[in-house]
Amino acid sequence: MNRLQKLKNDIYTFEELDTLEHNATKLGDAQTLSLIEISRASKTAKGEKRKEVTPENETARARRDRLRKG
Repeated sequence: MNRLQKLKNDIYTFEELDTLEHNATKLGDAQTLSLIEISRASKTAKGEKRKEVTPENETARARRDRLRKG
């Protein structure tokens, strides 16, 4: 199953969607970005929540990204 089919079937986790969004933004892939938005809305409507990550279990990349945004 390819990436677009997986997005349409709402298979990816929130964390995987973040990575896909980052890559699609770099590539300017509007189709993937719109599917990511729909997938996030679908997950939220289903009641799924983002997995909480404690600072001890946070990766260096996640910590760096969090500090840059905040």
